[in-house]
Amino acid sequence: MLIATWIITFVIIVAIGVYSGTKIKSANQWSGGDKTMGAVTLGCVFAAWQIGGMAVVGAAQNGYNLGVAGAWYSIAGSFYFIALAIFAKTIRNNMPGDSVPVYLQKRFDTRTYRLYSYAWIVYGFLYIPTQLKTVASIIQIAIPNLNVTLAMLIGLTIAVIYTSFSGMRGMSSVGRVVCIGIYALLIFFVLTTLPKFGGFSAMMSELPAEYSSMGNMPTQRIIAWILGGCLSTAVMQSVLQPLLAAKSPQAARTGSILGYVFAAPICLLTATCGIFAKVSGADLGDGSTAFAYSVKTLSSPVFAGVVFAFATMIIAATMATMMLATGTIITNIYKTEINPNADDTKVLKLSKLITFVFAYLTLIPALFLPSNALTNLFLTLQHVAAAPVSFAILVGLTWKRCTKQGAFWSMATGMAVGVVWMLLGLTDMLEAVYPVVLVSYTVGIVVSLATSKKAEVA
Repeated sequence: MLIATWIITFVIIVAIGVYSGTKIKSANQWSGGDKTMGAVTLGCVFAAWQIGGMAVVGAAQNGYNLGVAGAWYSIAGSFYFIALAIFAKTIRNNMPGDSVPVYLQKRFDTRTYRLYSYAWIVYGFLYIPTQLKTVASIIQIAIPNLNVTLAMLIGLTIAVIYTSFSGMRGMSSVGRVVCIGIYALLIFFVLTTLPKFGGFSAMMSELPAEYSSMGNMPTQRIIAWILGGCLSTAVMQSVLQPLLAAKSPQAARTGSILGYVFAAPICLLTATCGIFAKVSGADLGDGSTAFAYSVKTLSSPVFAGVVFAFATMIIAATMATMMLATGTIITNIYKTEINPNADDTKVLKLSKLITFVFAYLTLIPALFLPSNALTNLFLTLQHVAAAPVSFAILVGLTWKRCTKQGAFWSMATGMAVGVVWMLLGLTDMLEAVYPVVLVSYTVGIVVSLATSKKAEVA
């Protein structure tokens, strides 16, 4: 019954996404360049992107290992939506089209645009697998004895079906459904499960005292989530593309605020699911299956099937956002450097094909990424790849003396420092976002001041 309910539910949701794409006639409609998204829809798309696998599986894992402090992931990690709301009008007024690389090329030069584009493709190649790991843990509970590779293939296919076909239209439809659905289901699950443990206080009394403290998460990590979100996630193609798809600057600003309102509380629920597994006495190793274990063990098969379907789909929605963003960037490379004369029909077909092929290629790194500490791995990749770009985008939008040399070298040196920091395993001592931002902004400002003076003299 669990498997049947799971399959029926996610097929219905995928069908909604596919149906949304049946009226797409142009590449702009597929990518969101037609700018028709309302504030509430944008808020749901943002929330679905932020919630994803890390806020469901990752936060439950943190709840299993740390307790209520696992809720910090969405409370702190979603704060960048507020920063995005502040910059929404400026971004929309100064960023043409639907692509960050287009802005970088027009504001700076081809070299900066290429560095961002190729770095993003590499990032997407590693980002999607982290989400695949989380969705696989849910699918393996829904379908017992399924090996992890096949589970990841199923999760990826679910996201690819509507993303490659429907683009931004499908993403917005699915985003609304899964955002509302996951909250309704988890609130019901938590409220009906707590009495089984005698209530929240009685449940927490069965665990070590630190499990009841929000201070059980390292402060530097909480600050890193806030800082890293504002200086990395907020300037990612996968976040700016929906923002640019909003129908007006006001819709973009309101949608960003709603994104935080919708996303921030989710980990209070998912971390509690992880605590359920811990207090049940289950030995789940690193806790990566805590969410799936709790839902399956503590609810009926029918209800568990529906929860797993919505959890699968909200993780798929996060992957879909990244797939769409990467497909848009690769298509932009094609239009700019390979075939500038391509007509709209050809571009639309190519966008769909690129998204499809790239998505399945990400199965290769997914086979090798470790499942333990998924949240930290995911955020480290994000800070290394995206934070160095914030100088070129945020400072480039607001400081006239920001030069093409400053933008390029801030990005290049920040990424280099981040990669070295990660390879040396220093993230356990200090999150990578700190040295990355320090180096990229210092280099960007110094080089811009030096080169802008030369430009003035010339």
